Amino acid sequence: MLSDRERGMLARIEQNLIATDPRLVRLFHTHTLGPRRSRPPAPGTMQAAGPGPCLLLAAGLALLVVGGASATVPLAGAGIVLALLALVLATARFNPFPHLGAA
Repeated sequence: MLSDRERGMLARIEQNLIATDPRLVRLFHTHTLGPRRSRPPAPGTMQAAGPGPCLLLAAGLALLVVGGASATVPLAGAGIVLALLALVLATARFNPFPHLGAA
């Protein structure tokens, strides 16, 4: 907790800031105004693709690391294939050119 003296000093500092740098105040005002709202994931990201491609990508990368560490080429190859499959599935769910899609 702040004492009354500290609160008064803080209020004077805030008033001085408002008077001397309105651009900085606007910047902080827009970022701290109201409750934080979570944004939906941006289209075209792995997060927006859903859990399926994300899990496939994680499994593929895990196989790739294990295969590379153990020098097992088929295991590393399977990891690469799974990771690529995950990326293909993720991009298939996102159409960057909706006007060129099927009518």
